[in-house]
Amino acid sequence: MPNAAGSGLPNPASYTDLGNGAVRDNVTCLTWQKTENSPAASTFGVAMPDTLTNNETYCAGLASSSYAGISDWRMPTRVELASIVDYARTSSALDSIFPAEPSGYDRTFSLWYETIAGINLDAGNDYYGWVYNMSSGLTSNAYAAYASTANVRCVSGNGSGETLMQQAVEPPNHYTIADGEVTDNYTGLIWQQGFSSSSMAWSSAAGYCSSLSLNGDTWRMPSLNELATLVNEATVSPAVNATAFPGVVSCGSTTWYWASEAYAGSSADDWGINFCDGYTGYNAGASGAWNYFTVGYVRCVR
Repeated sequence: MPNAAGSGLPNPASYTDLGNGAVRDNVTCLTWQKTENSPAASTFGVAMPDTLTNNETYCAGLASSSYAGISDWRMPTRVELASIVDYARTSSALDSIFPAEPSGYDRTFSLWYETIAGINLDAGNDYYGWVYNMSSGLTSNAYAAYASTANVRCVSGNGSGETLMQQAVEPPNHYTIADGEVTDNYTGLIWQQGFSSSSMAWSSAAGYCSSLSLNGDTWRMPSLNELATLVNEATVSPAVNATAFPGVVSCGSTTWYWASEAYAGSSADDWGINFCDGYTGYNAGASGAWNYFTVGYVRCVR
């Protein structure tokens, strides 16, 4: 999972402009459409509201026309879109190699768990999928698939992704668990299996990890993108593998887990993830709002 360039964290983000309308991610090896399609734009000459169906049609059109010489364009999954979000930025969530991000949401093809399970649909029985607010806030959350419009940036590589109404499936042998540590065999990250025994202010979280003496190793706070790799989209409350990570508290304003990034738009706000279903946010909300939290738990990584 890439981290912001200049952050000092492993796997700094790195991109190559291929000069043909596509951008290669040198960390994940995914290839991205350089300029996204937005609701204000036309799709192959036809203006249309960009619901999930039309977003999918748009990417399929890029594939069938071999845009940039690539024939496997598709919509990204939640974790793939997360991989290009740069939390050091505010007005645009993307590296400057991409054109300035327009306002609005970027849609993924990952449906929200509760949609697939057939519960918690709105009054119009619309489906919900994962989106990222890529311009003002950068948060991830569920978003109506057919009642609302969103941008889409198509991606190529790493197989076919998920199909509509398909739950994400954990890869085989995802984790190795030993001595209070959980090794992610895909990202290479090694996680503290437990977490802080109590919640704390963001300002105390880095010290908690640096003082963690688990197995004599050196630990640090994880980035928000690294935390996003722990989300198990096939479960909810908690949205993690409960065997690898037991006892996760989830769902509510007091159940957030801190990330290492402060919110770039304010010196008073910081990023976290809630494993109720894996949504992310910074704590700028008014008391009682979903994004209001003054303390959080900490799970360290190395």
